[in-house]
Amino acid sequence: MPTVYEMEKTCFADPWGLDSLADFSLGKGHSVFVAEDGNIIIGYGCTQQVLDECEILRIAVNPVFRKRGVGYSLLSEMVKNAYALGSRIFYLEVRENNIPAIGLYKKLMFTESGRRKDYYRNPTEDAILMSRAIT
Repeated sequence: MPTVYEMEKTCFADPWGLDSLADFSLGKGHSVFVAEDGNIIIGYGCTQQVLDECEILRIAVNPVFRKRGVGYSLLSEMVKNAYALGSRIFYLEVRENNIPAIGLYKKLMFTESGRRKDYYRNPTEDAILMSRAIT
């Protein structure tokens, strides 16, 4: 968990704390995914599943390993796993200025479904809501 926590601090303006990450991994319907290069964690993702819905809460890739398909592989695996467990609707929030992440989500067929005005802090910006349905 310490490696994930360090990546959390590097990748997010408002990182989850170490205790929050540990507690999350124990929650019902919660899943944590990791991408590794050898024995080194280079990316991770967190989902929360309730009935047929799956929220993608976190996805992060070590900056050194970006632009190598790690995020795509990780997100694909997260969706595939949740689908196997019964999810048919997937959704997430992303900072409006996080163009690389938005591009990744669009590659995996997520579309914009709404906005939350001034949702994020450090800096203040809107959240774009994105979703994908699989029938």
